[in-house]
Parts: sequence; C-alpha cells; structure tokens
Amino acid sequence: MLQPVRLLVLAGLLLAVVSAPANAAEREQVRIVINLMAAVKMPFPENLPRNRAKTQRVWLEYNGMATVACLRHEDRRWCYEHIAPVGARAEMLRIRNEPAGGIQVDQLYHYVDDFDLDGMIDVGSTTRIEGPRQAPVGVVIQFFHRATNRGDKFRAEYQKLYDDGIQIALKYLGE
Repeated sequence: MLQPVRLLVLAGLLLAVVSAPANAAEREQVRIVINLMAAVKMPFPENLPRNRAKTQRVWLEYNGMATVACLRHEDRRWCYEHIAPVGARAEMLRIRNEPAGGIQVDQLYHYVDDFDLDGMIDVGSTTRIEGPRQAPVGVVIQFFHRATNRGDKFRAEYQKLYDDGIQIALKYLGE
C-alpha cells in the first residue's frame, strides 16, 4: 500500500514541477531582458555608420526613468524600452518593431506594452505608412487594449510579436 502512495506523490510532484515554471519562465525572461538592456554597451565608436554590431544604440537615463536599447535583426529594428514605475505609473516594457531603413510608404510599425511585466501584453498597435512619398502619413490600422477587450481579435498576433521580441533580445542584444 505504501509503494502506490509513494508513486502517486512522486508523480504529483513531478507534474507540479513541470507545469509551474511555464508562467514563471515568461516573467523571468522579461526581467532578464530588462537587466540585459541595462548591462549592454553601445557599439563603439558610436558614430561609425558601417558598424556591424546587431545592437545599434543604448540609452540609459541617469535619473532612472527609462532605459532604451535597439538592435537590428534581419530587415527590422527592434527597440526595447523599460520605463520605471513613478508614482501611480506602472513599471512597463515596450517593444517596438519597425523597418530598419527608416520611414517608407507601405511599411508597418508595431509596438506592444506589458504594464506589469507578467509576460502578457496589455496594449498593442500597428501603424501603416501611407503616401504620398513626399509627405507620408501614419495610419493606425490595428489596436489592442487588454483591460477593455478592445481589439481582442488581435491579442494572439501582438502576444506573438512580444514573445518574438523577448526571444530576439535574449539571443542578440549586446552583440
């Protein structure tokens, strides 16, 4: 009788260990990206236009309000903004994804915000640049806000963008 109970307890513990870190790992990865942003250095020399470093720029505000790091991956630029909590404002991580070549007609610009650093996005937006080429205009074509369920059909798309951004930062930030 003792042996089956022992096996049942062991199986329950194993199941708890396997299922528990799923959410914690996401939260931990977000915190790792924030710490990595604060630790990486700018490519040197800063004004060299033909620098091959993946990390393009890092801004550290000395008053602790924000840290920004941008890196180039394939033909897109990923920028990560960690905004510290001040007063009633929540701590947040914003990830922007934009074309590496700058503002061009028919390009898409995305951003997602995670207000409580739990690995779930709270706000997401996509802007398309429309012509004419001489005077481009930005038009918001999708918007998601978790608290009000606005744009809920875009939730999975923005969550994937956030998850991809976290993985890219973990792999390439600082190179």
